[in-house]
Amino acid sequence: MNGRSSQDLISFTPQTKESFLKYLLEKPSSRRISRNDKENLLEWLTNPSKRPTSQTEFSRRNYVRKTFTWDTESQNLLAKPKSDEGGHRVVVCEDRIADTVEWVHESNSHAGWDSTWRNISETYYGILRSDVIYLLKQCQICAHDPSKRPKRTRANVIDSSSAHETQSVLEREGIERDDITWDSWTVEDLTLGQSR
Repeated sequence: MNGRSSQDLISFTPQTKESFLKYLLEKPSSRRISRNDKENLLEWLTNPSKRPTSQTEFSRRNYVRKTFTWDTESQNLLAKPKSDEGGHRVVVCEDRIADTVEWVHESNSHAGWDSTWRNISETYYGILRSDVIYLLKQCQICAHDPSKRPKRTRANVIDSSSAHETQSVLEREGIERDDITWDSWTVEDLTLGQSR
């Protein structure tokens, strides 16, 4: 590493956030909300004099009123719960997704994709699981601290470092792999151990 501690690192660099905005342009989704979309939603929710001019607008207005609500106290656009179990979720615009994911990811101590996604999906609307994964793959703190990596990645790093260590010992001692004699019980134990 470069001698920097994980305390000196930030989760998402400005370059990460910039590349994420490009990613959003390349991978559009109707489930994300742009600033313009939010203004249109608010117009349908807060302006009772706005009348639909077409069947499409009429359908859109009904969808918006069924799906969203404006909280005048907190000044937040909220997504209504789909069932009785969930609560209202704060609508996050595209330009705030990276900051929101970063805040949640840091709040749960860099716990990983699943934990971060669970927290986000319960509290926020407009952020896709693929957005969370894209951003967390680029988290500087998780990249710097192997204990923050997903378990599968950590295991691969440990396995490859162990294999490299074994190879280094063999090279240092001048031992060829063919020079090692395996007893039948050792090979059998290895085979049984792999099938368990």
